[in-house]
Amino acid sequence: MVALVILSLVALGYLELLHASHVLVARSREQAQAISYAAAGMERAKLELPKLDPKPTELLPGGFRREVVARHWRLGFALLTVSVLLPEGTRLELTRLVPEPPEPEPDTTPGVRSQEER
Repeated sequence: MVALVILSLVALGYLELLHASHVLVARSREQAQAISYAAAGMERAKLELPKLDPKPTELLPGGFRREVVARHWRLGFALLTVSVLLPEGTRLELTRLVPEPPEPEPDTTPGVRSQEER
């Protein structure tokens, strides 16, 4: 009987350890997915510069939400912040200071009419 009690306590401890490691792996996967969403949002925001228009919150697979905020920081630089809300309510923020590309100038090649002139 004593051996059975000791064995059940050892098995219970092992099951608790197994459950805790399962929860830890699930959280790690969720955070890795959030980091992936944040990095993808940052790359897309860098491609969309110099437009700094506010963007609506994006709903992503798995219950994630992403918000991208871009604003002028100093002359020639923009501050990009990508926030990813995880399903359990925590927030991951990725902030980068990036150079703003120059505004494209209208084509003034002689003999070529712009879309506005047509």
